[in-house]
Amino acid sequence: MDIGTHDREFDIVLFGATSFVGATTARYLVDCHPELKITVAGRNADKLAALDLGLETIVADAKDAAAIDAMVQRTAVLISTVGPYTRYGDEVVRACAQYGTHYVDLCGEALFIRRTIDQWHATAQETGAKIVPSCGFDSVPSDMGMFHLFSSAGYPEFAEVTMAVEHLQGGLSGGTIDSMRAVSKDAKEMPKGGAILHSPHSLSPDHKQEPDLGPEPDLVVDFDELLQQWAGPFFMAMFNTRVVRRSNSLLGHAYGPMRYREVIPTGTGLAGKFKANLLKAVTAAGFAIIMVDKLRRPLSHFIPEPGEGPKDIDAGGFIISHTGLTTDGALHTSRVAADGDPGYKTTAMMLAEAAVTLATQPDDLPETTGVLTPATGLGQPYLRALQAHGMRFS
Repeated sequence: MDIGTHDREFDIVLFGATSFVGATTARYLVDCHPELKITVAGRNADKLAALDLGLETIVADAKDAAAIDAMVQRTAVLISTVGPYTRYGDEVVRACAQYGTHYVDLCGEALFIRRTIDQWHATAQETGAKIVPSCGFDSVPSDMGMFHLFSSAGYPEFAEVTMAVEHLQGGLSGGTIDSMRAVSKDAKEMPKGGAILHSPHSLSPDHKQEPDLGPEPDLVVDFDELLQQWAGPFFMAMFNTRVVRRSNSLLGHAYGPMRYREVIPTGTGLAGKFKANLLKAVTAAGFAIIMVDKLRRPLSHFIPEPGEGPKDIDAGGFIISHTGLTTDGALHTSRVAADGDPGYKTTAMMLAEAAVTLATQPDDLPETTGVLTPATGLGQPYLRALQAHGMRFS
């Protein structure tokens, strides 16, 4: 029962437009895609009107099933920036899956996505909906960077791939911090939540088909043979790696029997080893400060609240590389870079272009439906869109 969306009133509805990243994404869509039928939605009519975008507005609360149903049926694609998703995302995803509406979001919450897969993957496949979470800095550079490495190298099978964060500068999102707390709470309340959260294959369809990654695969400190230097943990690896591993699973392990990880390189020799261990300690302390109330309260003045963003979203940027060793011993490296705050300016572009790709290129997209990833749901058309709007793949 594939439900067509070509006759919908809107091409894209952005739900959560009054949040900082939501408003940034809305302005991007209005400025860069005036040819599309776009509107914004949220629970506060006055705040929506204050955006002054010249668009029709839709008032809907994330927990009002009837309002969500009505909104979802009016659009071909829905963008949701209403988080934490574990708290506010269920009705929206449910409606999109049931009514065949394509969906993208900024979710970095593994347990919410796991539940979404379990509850709505089959329904979305039946209705023809593409449910594509994690279309921001979580986890487009990781997932599409791996997709680019694979395609630009000629589609080989990889034995190992290391993603290295070579440069990262940007503000910390209050919404991201709130989501991290929600994930921690979710893990305590969900049956086997802790085990699922810490499984390196928590988003993969079949754990038995995945390679053994060894102990602490996402918090490791060691000398990386592919990078030829010491490496410490990247704080987003615990989520991003799950998305990339799900992509490989959904692609029938086309990437190969790949052991994939994400790190921050720290150099060679004793100095490199010291920096890697220091990075691990700082990363663990940072997670503790965010998650533990007694540690967080004294520093609350320095931790942004949900909805807050940096004064200058044009500042900052990132450079990451994927280095892969194929099963026949060849070494390939690709790089992804962008200018602007990764969590805001670049994320708004990535999120918007994911929705635009779904709305404008249905014939060129991968045929897969269900709960997908950026690489498996959007593929080459999305890669071209990212390249056309400021992300540099080389």
